[in-house]
Amino acid sequence: MRQDKGRLLAAWVLHRRAYRDTSLIVELFTADQGRVGLVARGARGSRSRWRGLLEPFQPVVAEWRGRGELQTLVQAEPAGPALRLPGRRLASGFYVNELMLRLVRRGDPAPELFAAYSQALRGLSEEARQEGAVLRVFERDLLRELGYALELRHTAGGDAVSPKAHYRYDADAGPVPVAGPGPRTVSGAALLALADGYRAGPDRLLLDEARSLMQAVLAPHLGQRPLQSRQLYRNLLKRGDRDE
Repeated sequence: MRQDKGRLLAAWVLHRRAYRDTSLIVELFTADQGRVGLVARGARGSRSRWRGLLEPFQPVVAEWRGRGELQTLVQAEPAGPALRLPGRRLASGFYVNELMLRLVRRGDPAPELFAAYSQALRGLSEEARQEGAVLRVFERDLLRELGYALELRHTAGGDAVSPKAHYRYDADAGPVPVAGPGPRTVSGAALLALADGYRAGPDRLLLDEARSLMQAVLAPHLGQRPLQSRQLYRNLLKRGDRDE
């Protein structure tokens, strides 16, 4: 999708990588045009006006031109300070970005996903917010915007989910009641807490259940290639980094 000439769009920087001698290939995420791949010519040069700007978690306003998968960045300005994600939250931020790069196609307008993504990054930057709750809500919203919304309040048979019951989650049909807890089951309490966005406050056990559920649901969409951000998270845990 081509951008209207002279129009600056609000965007987040998802990813950057070196290109040729002094340039970058940058992935931006916008509300109006979704994910956009751009060539930022000379951005790594010592005199570039974009030097230090095109970094992950940086909000910008930008303009680009061209056609095809990779267009050309012509203007970029900061739209606020880059978000600071300390300790393990940095790995969680990269996880959110990696999900976006792996699952969101270029050129699809996504205003509601843009809002959910912005909320997730800001949640990770706030020490008072529970990191796991922020991630689970973002995963839930991402799947919904991709057309794979989870049924969390009703069973596959149409009954209301009970907080005291346990379920096997069928990605096509929803929660299927089972006799009791098991290695691949989830409690009704965990499903309802996720549906409510943890408004009653995050509970560690319920978050752990939701994490296992979301890993299983996302796996078919992500394929066999491992997520690099998960390895980064494990490395930070070994070093003892915390949400500081």
